[in-house]
Amino acid sequence: MGVCDSELADSWALYQRLREQTPLVQCITNYVAMNMTANVLLATGASPAMVHSEAESGEFAALASALSINMGTPSPHWAAGMRTAIAGARGAGVPWVLDPVAHAATAYRRGLVAELLALQPAAIRGNASEIMALAEAGARGHGVDTRHESQDALAAANDLLAHAEGIAISGRVDRLLGRSTTDTDPITISLAGGSAWQPRVTGTGCALGALIAAYLAVADTPLDAMVAAHAHAAAAAEQAERTAHGPGSFAVAWLDALDSVDLAGFLSDRLAPG
Repeated sequence: MGVCDSELADSWALYQRLREQTPLVQCITNYVAMNMTANVLLATGASPAMVHSEAESGEFAALASALSINMGTPSPHWAAGMRTAIAGARGAGVPWVLDPVAHAATAYRRGLVAELLALQPAAIRGNASEIMALAEAGARGHGVDTRHESQDALAAANDLLAHAEGIAISGRVDRLLGRSTTDTDPITISLAGGSAWQPRVTGTGCALGALIAAYLAVADTPLDAMVAAHAHAAAAAEQAERTAHGPGSFAVAWLDALDSVDLAGFLSDRLAPG
């Protein structure tokens, strides 16, 4: 069994560990995705806490198992909460994830995400356009959507490994960059699967960032966490698609499937070339 196959096989064990440990995941996320994110974490077996106030976010982050920071709807008030939460997490050795949603759209967003990037997240998750822009590759996303394929962002993601231990590029094929426990050189794992309904339901990508955070709480490496989160989300999406009739029924079915995925779903023909 190769490294990539081993990473995928270990994802099922991580899922069992997550459900046993019920990690507490603090999420400072956007208004649009907040409810979906909390429900995804609950369905997975984690415990969400949407604590964002500067007055308590740092203290809470030090008690949490992991922290997820999402840039979807930033404001000065929420940015202050992000800074305080990250400081609390770093002081307590709590891993955190940066999801730079649409960060290239305005000067305010670009300045804030540059500040947060310098604070060394354990993992970064974004679509190809977001990852390329984050690495100053000259790409501009169209809102929260992407105009690039995940393959296009591999060079940019490799550059971002100077700022984070793992980079997740979401797309039709997810590209996950990081290091395994047995190899100090970065590797790339490409995972296929999921459903075409996922981009039609708001919050699914943002929830994936929080799901990575949940797996960070129980994984040995960010790469392990990213593989498990992406495999879990994709397996659940495939299961949900079999009974869904549209975006609304898919959203409900996806939450149900996140709670009921099985080993076959995790491992089903998921590794992709490149």
